[in-house]
Amino acid sequence: MTVRTVLGDVEELGVTYAHEHLFMTGGWPVRNEPDYRLDSLEAAVAEVSAARRLGLAAVVEMTPLGFGRSPRLMRALAERTGLHVVAVTGFHKSTYYSDAHWLHHYDADEIAGLLVSEIEEGMDELGLVGPIVRRSPARAGAVKLAAGYHRLPHGRLISAVAQAARRTGAPVVTHCDKGTMGHELLDALDVDRVVLGHIDHNPDPGYLVSLAERGAYLAFDRPGRIKYGPDSDVVALVEALAGRGLGHRLLFGMDLARRSYWPSLGGGPGLAYLLDRFVPRLEAAGLGEVARAALTGNAAAAFAIR
Repeated sequence: MTVRTVLGDVEELGVTYAHEHLFMTGGWPVRNEPDYRLDSLEAAVAEVSAARRLGLAAVVEMTPLGFGRSPRLMRALAERTGLHVVAVTGFHKSTYYSDAHWLHHYDADEIAGLLVSEIEEGMDELGLVGPIVRRSPARAGAVKLAAGYHRLPHGRLISAVAQAARRTGAPVVTHCDKGTMGHELLDALDVDRVVLGHIDHNPDPGYLVSLAERGAYLAFDRPGRIKYGPDSDVVALVEALAGRGLGHRLLFGMDLARRSYWPSLGGGPGLAYLLDRFVPRLEAAGLGEVARAALTGNAAAAFAIR
């Protein structure tokens, strides 16, 4: 299996976090909320290095167009640390973009063409804000789409993202607000691989089982962020899915999209938490094999270019 990283295609990822944010250098809400601004290469190197010492080998960097995604900084981080970085093209929720942004005005085919070019030719260094494209040698490896709370994105965006995924063989990765809209996204996209992000924010075992049975990958990214609930909730969800023979649909990440989550910037829990604290919880519960598969083989299958 081949996975597209910012330094080129690779055959193996190793231990992979499925949902991270390492650089957000501008755009709304970054402008309005300083805690979202992640623009320090040195801080990112420190965060990654701590997790690398525990075995982290790859991350999927989920910062989309319009949030200050930085191909240049992602490549520099990968070169400095040896980390495989899978970048995304695509969008967060439409409400985060001004009325003048092209995503509100271009048709589905036009948007799909822009997304395909970021996967096949290289990402724009300025996030396709235009009118000039400064093409990076770093290519995106997945297409992002975000649903709101009980609300699907505009049909044009759904169509464009699905087209881009089918034309390139890249997976679709999603933002599911509060863990909602999982089935609705699967129905609307109708593509072979969808990674449902933040889906453990809806800690309903029956709901998650029903999504996994449809072939969705479930990206659990709550561990360590106790304001959303204790880690014991996530352990119980993993146990429920594994008990139904669905451990092969699980992925893990941290989603540390704030400065206040990074020890290098005075916060926590930090990227190392998942391997240092959460995986041992799973091992103690007899779920070590499930955890290892989620971080390695499952991730390689979910993020391959097919």
